[in-house]
Amino acid sequence: MRNYLIIILYLISLASIAQNDNVTYNQDRHITELADVYKMYNKKNDVTDGYRIQVAFSNDRQEAYNNKSKLYKELPDEKCYVEYEEPYYKLRIGDYMTRLEAYDKLRSVITKYPGAFVVRAKVKIK
Repeated sequence: MRNYLIIILYLISLASIAQNDNVTYNQDRHITELADVYKMYNKKNDVTDGYRIQVAFSNDRQEAYNNKSKLYKELPDEKCYVEYEEPYYKLRIGDYMTRLEAYDKLRSVITKYPGAFVVRAKVKIK
């Protein structure tokens, strides 16, 4: 008798564990609208937070652009930027999304430019 009772309880517990595979989402329409606005914003803007490698800086504009042309010859695959932050012109390279990518490239750049370092910047999306 006791064995029958255990078997019945076991079968009842198995039936209560069964789950339904159907899932329904009740989402507010404002969330969908907000997601659409976010997608449109990202299509219009081609910049995001990222990292660049600062190679040199100078308070002389002509010197900064001369260094930029020299850098293009040494690293033809990298994009170079001269950014002006008063009173300096800063020569930076790359558009890296993660710090890891920037430091990976820094290892090869630092042999030619020992003072190079990674900085946070707005970078162009590829």
